[in-house]
Amino acid sequence: MWGRRRARRREQEYEAAVAEARSDLTEVLRIADETHAGVVDVFGKLRDTYVTIEELLDQGDGLPAKSARARLACHREAWDEMEEGMASFAEARRAWDGSRAADAELFELTEAAAYFADFVSNCAETMEEMAGLMSSFLDLYRNMLELRDKLAPMRERAHAAIAAAANELAWAGPTAQGKFALEVRLHAAGDRLRELDAGRVELEPGRKVTDWYRDVESEIAEIREAVLRLGY
Repeated sequence: MWGRRRARRREQEYEAAVAEARSDLTEVLRIADETHAGVVDVFGKLRDTYVTIEELLDQGDGLPAKSARARLACHREAWDEMEEGMASFAEARRAWDGSRAADAELFELTEAAAYFADFVSNCAETMEEMAGLMSSFLDLYRNMLELRDKLAPMRERAHAAIAAAANELAWAGPTAQGKFALEVRLHAAGDRLRELDAGRVELEPGRKVTDWYRDVESEIAEIREAVLRLGY
């Protein structure tokens, strides 16, 4: 009889522990769901900002697409880790949808509660990382907008100058000494200008995109001065 009572008491204690663990898990899941929703919201804004930056590039207006994408790629590892973490949570959370908690053993409930509690704790660091990424992306976006405004008049001048140089060179006589060399230089300047417009240039330390455009302008100006010396 005493054995049956002890067994019954142990059973009751186990049932009480299971009920408490189930209640704890329910609360942890609630907090984890809210935390995950917040992470998803911020990550969505981060992704939208990324897309907005991408949409600025490859428009032929001189923005350095190659270097901008290289800067974005620096954050790719952190980005991938965030996506992986959210995917892992979603998979684990689906496993505890429905009535699984009602039939789970004590060790399953405690392990699940520990996992989701760790997720909530780790999300604080994830949110900090995303805040850092967002700040970096917004800085890049603002810099791209400012650069586009600076480049607009420079591009207009460079294209007008290269068209004028081509027209002036065309008027030079076919026997004008040095004409063909100037044509080669003008074609090279045109190629360089197209590369700049397309954003395909490799930037160098201490050199800005505006510096490259000024170099092209200077080259075209030298060509035009040389054309004047040819006479036509």
